[in-house]
Amino acid sequence: MQADGMWSTPERLGAGVNTPEQEESVQIHPDGRTLYFSSNGHPGMGGLDIFVSRMQADGSWSPAQNMGYPINTSAEENSLLVSAGGELAYFASDRPGGHGDLDLYSFELYPEVRPDAVTFVQGRVFDQGTKAPVEADLLLYDLGTGELATAAYSDPSTGEFLVCIPSGRTYALNASADGFLFFSQTYDVTSEAAALTPFTLQVPMAPIKAGSSIVLRNVFFETASHALLPESHLELGRLASLLEQEPSIRVELGGHTDDIGSDVDNLRLSEYRAQAVRDFLVEQGIQADRLQARGYGETRPVDDNTTEEGRARNRRTEVTIL
Repeated sequence: MQADGMWSTPERLGAGVNTPEQEESVQIHPDGRTLYFSSNGHPGMGGLDIFVSRMQADGSWSPAQNMGYPINTSAEENSLLVSAGGELAYFASDRPGGHGDLDLYSFELYPEVRPDAVTFVQGRVFDQGTKAPVEADLLLYDLGTGELATAAYSDPSTGEFLVCIPSGRTYALNASADGFLFFSQTYDVTSEAAALTPFTLQVPMAPIKAGSSIVLRNVFFETASHALLPESHLELGRLASLLEQEPSIRVELGGHTDDIGSDVDNLRLSEYRAQAVRDFLVEQGIQADRLQARGYGETRPVDDNTTEEGRARNRRTEVTIL
């Protein structure tokens, strides 16, 4: 689907998948890179067999791999569906021993053909003031590569959404809607425990008006430094785009720290970090007189400084509309 809602011209997946014969019953697993399909054009057991192909780093598809016996037989096998966890699969076959024509079967997928493990993020998007549901554009980026991992919309009548993501990575979620400041959040699903536990999130959207503010949760600095890490560029680019779309607004960029270290050092660090964000936005073409940088040090905590999680929330950059 293109930006205007129209569909692009179909493109063949290439010789690794397509043959002069029949390819059908396709499933792209929620991991976004594992393709299952049936074909009678690749070397097989006879009739339609089930194959797997994986997307490569350059966007091409690997040569189709036959799932093998006893999944494939001399009969027809098709319509493979694989569970989100990647361990259980279902398919149809007209092999002997069934109840007639195509019957449904299930089996445990062997490790070599399993997809990447996935988890999901679910939640509700709503107006911060009225609590009314908001239809928002939801984008999840892989912070390691900066690439868009998946996209979705929240339901306009309920504000609810569900997005499936491969585990083993760290993601930046960005929710945006007309008339609102964007919302951002970070998800670390590199641990096995995080991969098995879905994330549930409430997404309050702040209307674009004086006094509204957001926390830039995907802006990162080197430890005890005001040097921006490359992972920050994605979110700051979104902020620059918002400021370009709303040329009448001026904002304060507020830097905040935890309480580790002296008051004076923390205040200075927060000022330098706020200024670093301002400098980045100016480099992106935003007029300097629209941006006010201010450091607050440790004076405005939003959580307890006795835990690492609390200190992490207190170390933040806030944007407030002036």
